[in-house]
Amino acid sequence: MIFANLNMLKIKKLIESKKGIGFMLLSSLCFSILSALAKSMNSRFPSIELVFFRSAVGLPFLFWSLWRNPPIQQIGGKLLFLIYRGILGAFTLYCLFYALEHLGLSLTNTYGQAFPLFIAVFTFIWIPTEKLTGKQFLFLLMGFFGILLIFRPDALVSWQKHSIGILYAIGTALGYMAIKEAQKYYDSRWVIVSFMGSGFIASIISLGIGSYIESEPGFWSAQWVQPQGIEWIQAFILGLLALGVQGFTTQALRYEKTTVVGAVGNSSVLFSIAIEIILGKGLPEWFVLLGMGLVVWGSVKVKSGK
Repeated sequence: MIFANLNMLKIKKLIESKKGIGFMLLSSLCFSILSALAKSMNSRFPSIELVFFRSAVGLPFLFWSLWRNPPIQQIGGKLLFLIYRGILGAFTLYCLFYALEHLGLSLTNTYGQAFPLFIAVFTFIWIPTEKLTGKQFLFLLMGFFGILLIFRPDALVSWQKHSIGILYAIGTALGYMAIKEAQKYYDSRWVIVSFMGSGFIASIISLGIGSYIESEPGFWSAQWVQPQGIEWIQAFILGLLALGVQGFTTQALRYEKTTVVGAVGNSSVLFSIAIEIILGKGLPEWFVLLGMGLVVWGSVKVKSGK
């Protein structure tokens, strides 16, 4: 009986110690499914409308959570910084859904997982006390070489569309840095509200402009396409998955170090490749796979500092 209790205690401690990794794996899986759903919806809806769906569904749940369980401790006083985080998040969402439409699932997620490379660069530039080791610099170069292999423009995908993938990575990097700072002053739910709220407002403005000028769907503007039947359910699921990504990532950061969470986040690339294979897309070309591997490996090593 005592032996059984000791074993149960060990199992409980093991689960508790790996809770952060589990939450991040769930976040990566949600993000990969969200990306696949968004990619399938792109044939009917412009990328900006998907930004609207992603943001609009989650906001009521967040406001209900804040009303039901108000923040216990919150310093506040950094409203402009919170607004900056929101605007940056909205721009990153625009890049994400535009890249999904034009680059596909695995490439977009690989660009997204390149954010540690840009965090290392921005930290080196803005924080003089933070220095890169020789190994980190080597892995940084490795990661950027991987980006060049993926970036290789061809007849099907122009370099301009790949540039949106790069901007997505840069926006993600700046967003992570802003989140770490904003969480010092605000409840994490308010940080997510700023992110989703800005995406909601920006997408309404873009859809309004697109409907008024009646132009072709682009990065900044598009016309509203009325969902029909099951498409409303798809839009709702898209928003719930987005909320899951944010919630699971926040929980992962509560229980695990940022470096570990970021490294586990690279699993979204593997999930994306698996989903593309299941959907019959097949594997990318060998040099693209090599580039994806270099980006993921370089990102993990830069984050770990080893």
